[in-house]
Amino acid sequence: MTPSLERLAELVRQAEAKTRAKKLGQETQQAAEAFRVAEQRARGAAKRVREVRPVRLRELEQADNDELYLKELVRKLAQFKASLEPGVDAETLISSAQVEIDRKRKEAKEELEVIARESDESRRELRTAMEHYQQLRRELDRLQPQLADRFSGDDRLLWDAEMHFPGGQLQALAREVESSLHYFGMISKMEQYAQLKIWIGRLRLHQSAPDGEPAEEHQTLAQRVFHHLKGLSKQYEPGYIEAFRHDYSADWSTYVTEAQEQLVQATDNARRAKDWEQQRQEQQVRDAERQQQAREQGLVALEELKAFLARTNLPDEGVEEFLSLLKPVVNGLGASDPSVLELVMPYRELISGGNGLRAVRRNLDRIRQDEEKDEDVQKSQFEDLLAVTHGRRALMIGGAVREDSRRTLQRIFNFDRLDWEPYEDSKPALLDSLEQRVRNRGVDLVLILKSFIGHHVPERFRPLCEQQGIPCLMIEHGYGPAQVGEALRRGLLKKD
Repeated sequence: MTPSLERLAELVRQAEAKTRAKKLGQETQQAAEAFRVAEQRARGAAKRVREVRPVRLRELEQADNDELYLKELVRKLAQFKASLEPGVDAETLISSAQVEIDRKRKEAKEELEVIARESDESRRELRTAMEHYQQLRRELDRLQPQLADRFSGDDRLLWDAEMHFPGGQLQALAREVESSLHYFGMISKMEQYAQLKIWIGRLRLHQSAPDGEPAEEHQTLAQRVFHHLKGLSKQYEPGYIEAFRHDYSADWSTYVTEAQEQLVQATDNARRAKDWEQQRQEQQVRDAERQQQAREQGLVALEELKAFLARTNLPDEGVEEFLSLLKPVVNGLGASDPSVLELVMPYRELISGGNGLRAVRRNLDRIRQDEEKDEDVQKSQFEDLLAVTHGRRALMIGGAVREDSRRTLQRIFNFDRLDWEPYEDSKPALLDSLEQRVRNRGVDLVLILKSFIGHHVPERFRPLCEQQGIPCLMIEHGYGPAQVGEALRRGLLKKD
């Protein structure tokens, strides 16, 4: 081709492009408008397939059931015709019922045909509009790329429009299933069950579509989706789903619609359960805060009660104040707190059960009954000692005072009184006070816990007790009934 001929061809091409470009923008705009209208029509048809078609199918099924029921009634009518009331025109009723059944069946079939026809026509129209629009868009990008932004919304609509066709639906389903692998385990079992039914139903709907793309183009994708769904079902085991069986068949549109309703209900139930659990946890936090606050107040009240008991001579005085101080202790620490029960056990008879203290008295009585049962068993082991211990005023020195153990020893050996006094080297005045009680013969028996005090204590008390004629016994290794009984036998029985 000569240079002049090439320049001439280029001039013609440019002139042609300018002429075509003038019309292309307008044609693309018209094609986009037609595409949007077709997509809207297809969307409406798809909505009727989802919402109306299942209703009409149920009406067809109901018409078949009604017809079977009518035939059954006609058969029975022939058997019992002689027993009919006079004047009843059964034949007219039969004819009317059949007409109504036929009319309902006909209306349902006609609307189903309209729905199917509209769905097919709208998708064919949409496919034609999409192809025409895409052809113009490619040409527009070649001749006038600066106009592409004007059609960005329509370009995005192309992706959504693919959902009206089995191939696009399958691709969307595959993306949805694959994205669910990260969150599927976090939803409830009922939600998992309903969601799997929706997905497998949509897959089977695609596979059974008469106008779907050739199977070879999407067979691999469909197989991958099926294996993903099967894997989710095996991993989480939400329940048996018949649709996974290849020999199972159903109206898949209705199947999916019913599964979607199940999912909505399951989601509502899960949300209510989650809200209830959140409320329960929040209530637990509030209760724990209240309990902690009440316990702190109870501990303060307990110290006040201890101080009151230390300076008050119950039951001769202060009974009402004692009960008044005990109530906030119980409110804060509870009626079964061991420290509270141990503190007030000596004053059990003062707690009548009123003023909100009934539970405290009940727990004290139970402890006392348990102690008496144990003591009855233990007393039989020390019957030989009761004659020399009954009615004695005993003083036990050393160790940390345990009120429950003190009461047990007092009852087992029938002491008139058992005072248990701790001793610390840092409090020599206490030892002087105890010595004065011995000199004044305020006790009849002195028991020294040898393992818990220094040697100087027995050295001071033994000569003093011998001078006053009061037994002074050493208890080895502990302060249980067995150890005390051994010391009493060794120190008292050998003298008798």
